[in-house]
Amino acid sequence: MACALKSRFTLHDWKVEQKVKFLLLLTLWLTLLGEVAAHKPPRTSDPGLCPPLEDHIVRVDIRIRRQNQGVSFSRNLQNRSISPWDYNITRDPNRFPSEIAEAQCRHIGCINAEGQEDRTLNSVPIQQEFLVLRRKRKGCPGLFVLEKVLVTVGCTCVTPMVRYLHDPMADGVADQLN
Repeated sequence: MACALKSRFTLHDWKVEQKVKFLLLLTLWLTLLGEVAAHKPPRTSDPGLCPPLEDHIVRVDIRIRRQNQGVSFSRNLQNRSISPWDYNITRDPNRFPSEIAEAQCRHIGCINAEGQEDRTLNSVPIQQEFLVLRRKRKGCPGLFVLEKVLVTVGCTCVTPMVRYLHDPMADGVADQLN
């Protein structure tokens, strides 16, 4: 009987040990589940759940080197050109930079040596693609996306493109005359 009693207590101890292990594993699992839930990305509809901006900072050096570096004659270039242009500032508070200077050609033609417009030549815009940061209206504040914008940066003078329309009737008349 003493042997049977001893083995009963051992069996009881084993069951208690298994219950304790189960409870410890359950506690560990719930703790890990809570950690995973804490690091889940926030829903964009709830700005209160947005991560602090300090955690997601992108630093960009936007300083421009000396503009006239190596080119000392570029002053007032838009007025000295034979295809002059003016600058218009476009403003967009949801863009970085929020202000961009865009060129607009002053004339259809180009300026000749006498300072008069010559319409046998064409003044055309020069365009350049730039990258800007666009603020997302929905979701977290301070969230930006990279976007391309096409900006007119100046104007240049070109010879016009001349296209001759092919008239099949004129060819037939020319053949009859020959």
